[in-house]
Amino acid sequence: MVTLDKEVKLLKMVLILLLLNSASIIKGQVINGKDKAELNEKDIRVGLALSGGGARGIAHIGVIIAFEEEGIPIDYIAGTSMGSIVGGLKAAGYSGKDQKEIVHQIDWEGIFNEKPEPSSELISKRYGEMESIVTLRFKFWDLFIPFGLMNGQRINDELFKYTAKANYAAKFDFDSLTIPYRPIVVDISTGEIVAINKGNLAQAIRGSMSIPFLFHPAKINGRYMVDGGVLNVIPTDIVKEMGADIIIGVDLEGLFPLGKEPTNLMEIADHTIDIMIRELKQKNIALADVLIEPNLGMHSSTDYSGLDSLIALGYSAAKSKMGEIKKIIPRELLMRKKPTRKLDLTLLEKSIIGEINVIGNEYLFSEAIMDDFSLSAGEEFNLDKAIESTKNIYASNLFNNVWLELDTLANGKLKVNINVIEKYPRTIGFGVNYREDEGVSSFIQIIHFNLFGWGERLMPSFRIGKLRTKVGFEMANDRFFGTPLTFHNGIYYESEYPYLYNSAGDQYDQTDFKRFVGLFSTGVQQFRKILVSGGLRWERIWYKNSRNNDTGYKNKSNLFIFGKMNIDNTDNRYLPTKGIRFVMEGETILNYEKNTRPFSKLSAELGGVFSLPFSQRIKPFVKIGTSNEKLPVYEKFRIGGPLIMPGYKREELWGNHYAIFGFTYLIETIKKINFQFNFTYGNVFDMYGDFRWDNLIIGISAGVVTISPIGPISFLYGRNELGRDQVYLSVGYDF
Repeated sequence: MVTLDKEVKLLKMVLILLLLNSASIIKGQVINGKDKAELNEKDIRVGLALSGGGARGIAHIGVIIAFEEEGIPIDYIAGTSMGSIVGGLKAAGYSGKDQKEIVHQIDWEGIFNEKPEPSSELISKRYGEMESIVTLRFKFWDLFIPFGLMNGQRINDELFKYTAKANYAAKFDFDSLTIPYRPIVVDISTGEIVAINKGNLAQAIRGSMSIPFLFHPAKINGRYMVDGGVLNVIPTDIVKEMGADIIIGVDLEGLFPLGKEPTNLMEIADHTIDIMIRELKQKNIALADVLIEPNLGMHSSTDYSGLDSLIALGYSAAKSKMGEIKKIIPRELLMRKKPTRKLDLTLLEKSIIGEINVIGNEYLFSEAIMDDFSLSAGEEFNLDKAIESTKNIYASNLFNNVWLELDTLANGKLKVNINVIEKYPRTIGFGVNYREDEGVSSFIQIIHFNLFGWGERLMPSFRIGKLRTKVGFEMANDRFFGTPLTFHNGIYYESEYPYLYNSAGDQYDQTDFKRFVGLFSTGVQQFRKILVSGGLRWERIWYKNSRNNDTGYKNKSNLFIFGKMNIDNTDNRYLPTKGIRFVMEGETILNYEKNTRPFSKLSAELGGVFSLPFSQRIKPFVKIGTSNEKLPVYEKFRIGGPLIMPGYKREELWGNHYAIFGFTYLIETIKKINFQFNFTYGNVFDMYGDFRWDNLIIGISAGVVTISPIGPISFLYGRNELGRDQVYLSVGYDF
């Protein structure tokens, strides 16, 4: 009897185990709501849904590499934010390894910079406009409030560079890319989630990564689009709609833990968005047959360092899921290589341009924009020239965004649309700086851009400081009515009070110069980096050689003719890392009064910046100045300061001639903070005969320099061979 009971119990246990096993078998045969046997009868389609994550999204590349190594087929891709970039590049034909190379080629610090690339700027743009700390932009009296902190212009250019050929070969149909693809965006006017299936691939990806408040929205077919991750973090539902039978999701955006108190503004924003999307995200995660969740730790979404580590973490996370993935994909599908769709990437640059249009300009004439576009109707399209032209147009500083859209005309030729979003045409800029000799100085400058439709700038300004005050206005144009000519005219009043020092470097007096000046100059600039100009300058000057000696002002009226050559391809005015700069200028007086001799002046400067290993740079230079006669006190050359004759006060040495040779050495120690050492060898002279090698003085200075949000900051200690010491502190832009 006991034996029978044991047998019955054993039988029951066997039956229970069989039932559990059969249930698990049944469950294992259901994939995404479909019977596995049914799926085996057809060509199973695999969809990949990639979440956003900012910099964390670089881990998607590791997932792609793992899939390629394991032969996992991908039939559909949808992505949001960084997932749309990685997915879009994969759909355009870039393998995971290709993308790994691409992310290492990108300047992640520079790509988010709104400023035009230095190589695209006209040299004339570097002069006239003062560097402000705060700038307000207006359209008449309407204040411009930006849509986001960054406009993403450089990202636009990079995306177009990598996707334009594939997009054209696919005839702008995202289903005809190497893998059908959907970038996910949200229409900010309607709140609609949009999976874009055709059009400008670069602009569609740009819209999908436009995080609200961080980036300006992308304009797509007249609609303003933002990051699809606002409402759809992981678009598994989209790949299902595309036709995927098996859905693999990659989630890099963990939700904010409920119950945890946010500690700053960004966490409050994250928490708020997470609350809104939590339920939808959970529904979309439930659609995934396999969910890959790389453990990226505390890596910030804004930290673009450690890229290889992110890729490796994505790779290992995908590898750890391969057993699960291969269980649900039929073995014969894995064994049978699917043919890869090929795109003819040579088609775009074989296409003949049929027409070029400018779209979106309200203030600037289309002809002025076309002056910077180096391609013409009737010639073959060249991608590099097109991108360079886009950068040149943006460098005019008249647009928030510039991008290209391509299409095919009925005759088969290429249509190129240059899309622009213009900036508001008026600005008010405020600036402030500090120097140890003058203290605090400040300015206000109003600029009316594009006054007559050709890019003119009308610039009234007021500058006030202890040693110099200036009020007036200037008008400049980089392309005078669409020609290669430039002009720069102005009227201003200036008061200047330079210090006078004795041989020990002690201040004993000040001079007093007041000028009313009218200026006219015109020139020609070539290759964007060479400017040759000349003109006339009339001035009425009142001057006293000593403010302590109350003898009254002397006054004169002078008319000068002047010329200047400027060659400058440095990449930064204040702390360049590469480039050459050459400036030569001269002037001669045309009218002179009795008992006054005519005089002429000539000066030149040549310098370069050369990179060395380990973030080092060296900048050799030579500066010379000469005149044909004894100069009036208000026209004398002035030298001295941390970079020109260290150990002396700024502009302490005055003379009719000068010669300085030297170099600056920099090494970046902490990020963006440079140690700087300067060596100079030179002096000023009153007569030609005073120039002798034994009259030249050695000076050195050393300290730190950096670029901050309020401009350059430098702290240097200088000493010369005469035993003179001087400390220099400068904060902010020069003006």
